Amino acid sequence: MDTLRRRTTFKFSEQDEGDDRILDEQEQDELIQNLRKQNEQSTNQQLIFVRILVLLSALLQFIHLLTPTKTNPLFVIFPNETQLSPPTIPFATGFTIISLLIHLNLAILFHPDDVRTHLQLTHNPRPLSYGLLYALSAVSPTLSIFLQLPWQITVWWLLTSIIVFVVQTVMDTVESGSQSVSELESMRYVARGA
Repeated sequence: MDTLRRRTTFKFSEQDEGDDRILDEQEQDELIQNLRKQNEQSTNQQLIFVRILVLLSALLQFIHLLTPTKTNPLFVIFPNETQLSPPTIPFATGFTIISLLIHLNLAILFHPDDVRTHLQLTHNPRPLSYGLLYALSAVSPTLSIFLQLPWQITVWWLLTSIIVFVVQTVMDTVESGSQSVSELESMRYVARGA
C-alpha cells in the first residue's frame, strides 16, 4: 500500500496569482514604453477635456458679466415661476470678476510657459493654491444660501467651485500617472538570460 501515490486535491485560489514570468531588459523597456504611451494619451485627453471645460465656464461667466440685467443663465433652463424679476446676489459684478480671475488662474496653471513668454517674465508664474481658490469661489454661493435666494442662483455661483474641483482632480490624476510610470522605471531589474 505504501507504493501507491497519495492523491492531492486541487485547491482553487480565489486570488489571481498574476504573471510570475521574469522579464528581460528588452521586455521591461517595451512594457514601460507601452505604459508611458498609454499614460501620455490619457493625460492629453484629460487635459483637453479640462481646458475645454474651463474655457466654456469662463465664456459663460464673461457673457454673464456683459449682460446688462445680470440675469442668471440657469433661469433660462429652469425658470423661477414664483417671482417676475429674478433676484441676484449683491455685488454680482464683483463676484463675476472674481470668478473670471479664478478661471484665468486655472489657465495659467495649464500654460505657465506660454504666459511667461508672452509677459516676458524670467520665471513661470505661480498659480494660487487650490485652498485659496476654493475660499474665493465659495463666498458667492455662501452669500446666496445666507440670503435664501432660489436654488438656481446658488448653483450658478457654485459652478466656479465645481470647476476648481474638477481641475484639481484631473491635475492630481495626471501627476499620479506620471509618478507611477517613474516609479515603475526605477523598479527595473537586471535578469540576464531570462
